[in-house]
Amino acid sequence: MSEMAKKLALMILVMGLGSSLVAVDAEVMRKGPYLIYEGVNTQMKIIWQLNLAETCLVEWGTDTTYSSGSALSAEITSDHIHRYTIGGLDPGEIYYYNVEAAGTDYPGRFRAAPPDEATDVNFFVYGDTRTYPADHNLVARAINSEYTADQRLQTVVMAVGDLVTDGDIEVDWDDEFFDATYGDISGLLRNMPYQAAMGNHEGSGVLFVKYFPYPFVNGRYWSFDYGPAHFAVVDQYTPYGPGSTQLQWLEDDLAMTPKPWKFIILHEPGWSAGGHPNNSSVQNYIQPLCETYGVPIVFAGHNHYYARAVVNGIHHVTTGGGGAPLYTPNPSYPNVVYAIKAYNYCKLAIAGGVCHFTATTRTGTVIDTFTVTLEGAGYRPESSTRWFTLGSPEPNPFSETALIPFSLPKACNVNLDIYDVRGRKVRTLISGACEAGMHSIIWDGKGDDGSPVGGGIYFCRLVMGQRQTMRKIIRLK
Repeated sequence: MSEMAKKLALMILVMGLGSSLVAVDAEVMRKGPYLIYEGVNTQMKIIWQLNLAETCLVEWGTDTTYSSGSALSAEITSDHIHRYTIGGLDPGEIYYYNVEAAGTDYPGRFRAAPPDEATDVNFFVYGDTRTYPADHNLVARAINSEYTADQRLQTVVMAVGDLVTDGDIEVDWDDEFFDATYGDISGLLRNMPYQAAMGNHEGSGVLFVKYFPYPFVNGRYWSFDYGPAHFAVVDQYTPYGPGSTQLQWLEDDLAMTPKPWKFIILHEPGWSAGGHPNNSSVQNYIQPLCETYGVPIVFAGHNHYYARAVVNGIHHVTTGGGGAPLYTPNPSYPNVVYAIKAYNYCKLAIAGGVCHFTATTRTGTVIDTFTVTLEGAGYRPESSTRWFTLGSPEPNPFSETALIPFSLPKACNVNLDIYDVRGRKVRTLISGACEAGMHSIIWDGKGDDGSPVGGGIYFCRLVMGQRQTMRKIIRLK
């Protein structure tokens, strides 16, 4: 065999829709690159794993000249995992990036998360991708086709768990989820952040956390904001019954978020159409929180089909058709309004106070639609004292002083600080106890040392327990 033939034999050509043709050197790249979003809309995390020890070059920018920045990345584990967080992003903008490893380029593209004040957003949800990566690849292809046709849809993907057959076996991650020969899966992972809940097939969760190191509160549960939406990701394999730390966290999280739209992502559904039984803990403990705090949709998988149940106005969506062997649903199960045996994914489009939901098969057939409104979800702007909010500073931009409003759902300790664009804290405005209700504080444009800060962009950050929210503020020279 010639040297050229040997070289070609080591290359796997992958076409991920929405990106350029990528030459993946199987001897170099083991997994990725792929994206996760940790909840800061000026940042995006890239993760990849090599088959050898190597220092990599990461570059990024608003086009393929990658002129915004570059950095060297060294492995952080003995099995050659790299992680790099790109910062300084403009929320809502498209960015291109490239990871160079051992002389091979691995490019991708993503949209930074929306601005905090955004009122419109789109996102995708699907799950149970385990066992049959060829089927998963076709579902990923359909999602890739959506954002290729409409760039506004290149946002974020929520996954409801069971990513692989046995999450405690490395080879299942290699062969079922990160195998680059499945170009549409790798294209999806390369071009949109992947936000996954843990499923039962993730086993102990050790490898799940290794490959998806979200900023967990505890166990594998956490939450994040994305434009006007707030997502609470529940870990059903850490206690979440009465008196548990996770259930108390979930209630506080839903009560304190300032975002009008709230969604819960988990694996085992409270109401579904047969196969695995309905999860009574979701029915007894999570459903009441949805009714109290205005969560219109709970997303789950576990059962390998599409189904939707409605309970007291809350939609329980089972979207378990991501690649696992399909089940036959029973549409006569309690509260089920629609069910179908099909590989599927969900697309949500939020426009102000309205959220449009569409479930689609991998061949493009729409199988279910519905619409929910903020009023129907229980959110009222006039009841904003129930919420953890940081209002828009006034005036903004400002020269001398700016008024910063905020509200708290309960008496608690809070921190309200001012940061510069490099993430350095320049002023602490509040650090201590505050009563529930509406508040405001004036920033005089000075730092903690009493000296005026320079003109430019700053960020107000309000922190209450595990929750935080930020606003941009501009000081004129």
